[in-house]
Amino acid sequence: MNRKMGGGIVRRIFDHYLRDMLNRVNDLETSIRVLVDSPLYVHDDIVGFNGVRGRKKIFNEILNTYSFHHIIETGTYLGDTSGYMTTTSGVPVLTCELNQSLYRIAKMRLKHISSISLHNMDSRAFLMHLSNNTGITKKCCFIYLDAHWGKDIPLREEIMIIASNWDEFVIMIDDFKVPGDDGYAHDNYGTLEYINMPHLRRQYNLRAYFPSMPSTEEPTQPTGCVVMAKKNSFGERLDEVMSLRRYDL
Repeated sequence: MNRKMGGGIVRRIFDHYLRDMLNRVNDLETSIRVLVDSPLYVHDDIVGFNGVRGRKKIFNEILNTYSFHHIIETGTYLGDTSGYMTTTSGVPVLTCELNQSLYRIAKMRLKHISSISLHNMDSRAFLMHLSNNTGITKKCCFIYLDAHWGKDIPLREEIMIIASNWDEFVIMIDDFKVPGDDGYAHDNYGTLEYINMPHLRRQYNLRAYFPSMPSTEEPTQPTGCVVMAKKNSFGERLDEVMSLRRYDL
């Protein structure tokens, strides 16, 4: 190994370490603030889906288009989106959080909502566990993926597990790049290229949809999202959702 290559590896390791440390500090600060200001989840128009109004509109229009039996979430974080989804829809939420400290905080904040089942698990193991339950996989599910944080990114594997085991599902992914609208913030791995959308289309017959609302209509810079479903009679009902625009590769 030459010196330049070795230096690059060391730099990437250091960058991952620094990012993880900053994430832990941010999580600690956020946890303290939430415990002081909002020790129990309270439903309002601000919390959930990062406070993005367009995202909530998409969610509500999807609820009016489908009759979901379960909502599944990976990456509970502090529980705001879990609480919002079940309170808004009346549908039970199954959610997982790998970080034990965040899991405990979310469990405390959501303890008064019996329709939420919270698990301290890796998201891939969580989805594989659910995939063994035909009472879930054979029912219509809304699945919200938000566990992509830190150096281990499970996003591609999550999508493949879902597409391989569920019959009828709508996936929404947070922090995703919206083609044609750079005003939507996104993570580096929140792209069609990272999840290898051409492969997902060929292998699982998946199609992508993006917010139709311009980012400029949000009061603050919003995070982007993508909605995915199979290209069949079930998934193509997303064409009826006016807050979404279909994206054809």
